[in-house]
Amino acid sequence: KLHLLIVDPSLSDYHHIHPVAGKNPGEYVFDFTPMKNGRYRVWADIVPVATGKQEYVRADMGSPAAEKPVIDKTPRLTSSVKGYDFVLTLDGTAKAGSPLMAMIAVTKDGKPFAGLEPVMGAFAHVVGFTEDYNSVLHIHPMGKEPSRDNARGGPTLTFHIEPKAPGFVKLFAQVRIDGQNIFVPFGLTVVP
Repeated sequence: KLHLLIVDPSLSDYHHIHPVAGKNPGEYVFDFTPMKNGRYRVWADIVPVATGKQEYVRADMGSPAAEKPVIDKTPRLTSSVKGYDFVLTLDGTAKAGSPLMAMIAVTKDGKPFAGLEPVMGAFAHVVGFTEDYNSVLHIHPMGKEPSRDNARGGPTLTFHIEPKAPGFVKLFAQVRIDGQNIFVPFGLTVVP
């Protein structure tokens, strides 16, 4: 019912959490262990019953760090995490306001890997944060979503992305392999 997308101002410590219902109606609780000291921004990804449209409610928690955080704005289309290699390809230039198709290919030891497990109703979640720390994207892969816990996906996942403004966007692809969530970082520069 509720996604919490949490990241620090340097866009390096990202968490995707699903709170559980609390004791009172409308109350949700969650555990969160930050890897950095300082403030974190939380986006609650919700769909109100009244509108049926996805919305993001934003809040900050924690105290600001003494020094201004530095964002690594290096474009990054490849990433290796826990022995798996991930390559992000785009069907064109990432341009503000223009739709773009993207694909993530997963390999292990140089061979295509088709063992992605369902994670929160999809074979992956891609979440992006803009360098101004004010916008978020939350995208699921295109195609059929897993209907069983033993379903497996990969080696490629296709996404539709439409960046709203120019600048740097830090992306995290969240996948599950062998029961563990893996967060794969990428970086895109969106042109005007």
